[in-house]
Amino acid sequence: MMDAHEYNLEILRNGKLSIPNKKEADKMWNNLIPCEWQHREGLMRQWRGVTLPSSGASGSSGICGAIASMKAMGYMVEEAEELLGPGFEALKEENWEELDVITSEIFHCLYYAQQNPNHRYMKFRQFTTWEEYCACIEEWPRYAQVSPEDYAKKTRAGWYGQMIAGTAGSQLEGYYYEVIAGNIQEFKDYQVFPCTYNDDITYEIAFLEAYKRKGRAITSLDIAREWLRLIPLAMSAEGIAMRNLRQGIYPPESGRMGNYYREWIGAQMRGAICGMLAPGEPYEAARLAWLDGQISHANNGIIGEVFSALLVSLAYVERDIREILKKTLAMLPDSSEYYSVIRCVMDICEECVTWRDAWKKCLKQFAEYSWVHAYPNAAAEVVAAWFGGNDFDKVLEIMCLEGHDADSTAGQLLTAVAIITGVEGIDARWINPISDGLNTYLRGMEKIKIEDLIQTTIEVYTSFCA
Repeated sequence: MMDAHEYNLEILRNGKLSIPNKKEADKMWNNLIPCEWQHREGLMRQWRGVTLPSSGASGSSGICGAIASMKAMGYMVEEAEELLGPGFEALKEENWEELDVITSEIFHCLYYAQQNPNHRYMKFRQFTTWEEYCACIEEWPRYAQVSPEDYAKKTRAGWYGQMIAGTAGSQLEGYYYEVIAGNIQEFKDYQVFPCTYNDDITYEIAFLEAYKRKGRAITSLDIAREWLRLIPLAMSAEGIAMRNLRQGIYPPESGRMGNYYREWIGAQMRGAICGMLAPGEPYEAARLAWLDGQISHANNGIIGEVFSALLVSLAYVERDIREILKKTLAMLPDSSEYYSVIRCVMDICEECVTWRDAWKKCLKQFAEYSWVHAYPNAAAEVVAAWFGGNDFDKVLEIMCLEGHDADSTAGQLLTAVAIITGVEGIDARWINPISDGLNTYLRGMEKIKIEDLIQTTIEVYTSFCA
């Protein structure tokens, strides 16, 4: 065992006297000073957002998103909101020093914000553990084990569905429905030859790598360690979680501490792999999703990932996406706000004739939430599934034309739909442009062939579960 004090003492004892001259000292100091333009770029991203690479849409302000997110969770954020005006004025004047101070003050206000006991959010139960969640589910349905042949076939279809949908959806992510409707009336093919970079898939691959090591004995910390090994870039809730992890703050605290985006879509966008590794086993799919979700999210943010995992798990054993929606709803705690959102959207769908009518009502219903919040994006999935049914092309078209976080929503839902339809239900015009593989920013996995990903998933599942 290494003694930390002795290690430092050894460095001192082995030191050789060598005093730098002025030029050398100046150079070393300059190398230590952080690059100012990078810091300013970071501030600008927080306040203005970024242009999304695959769609060209203007990203939203992370600062405003954090405040709105906390407000939606029942926190009193008036002090933070009062600082927005001065903050944007400092940004306009490029007064970076003042903007730095204001940014810190806003996050201070949010960190110490108090909840309003009379807020709507507080009327619903808050879930902090998997055990609390489970206690609220009356029954987990059981199915016969999926055969190895069916599993391989369906998993292959699911991965192609996810890759296609995530790639297609990324071309319209970040745009509002009305902007899309004013320019595009249908989505029958990729708008341009597709870029296959997508941040969603990175977390699912990290999960798969962790599962390779531990199987069903996997823990949240096992998954988090793969994040640290593999993922150099993380945003919003995942970005804060990564910062916490690097400071030794582990799940579930990594998903809660200072994480103002903990009910955004970041967990919901990565639940499909949990369903793939628990085909026809909704309890296990939900459990895995909870373990993964609590790394970066809390409460309804985690339930969003459970929602995605259940859809995919049931797709292996059910044949109708509407029926899957209904059975998934029954496995969400009816005392949670997330349940109320899904129930509300299903009611809207039942009373509307077209998906556009339903989606317009949803946009009004969830107008207070960011375009990357879990709620409106879950609504987008429900509407697309309800009106698109088992038609891969139709579901994908609706998802893309709805906008919002279209790659994250489409990637999850179309995994389930593709598992139902099989690869034969997907037209070649979607498959061919991505057949060469995917680009990622995962360390050591910068280029991934879909067939290799499929084979890895099948082998991992077979090793631990079949």
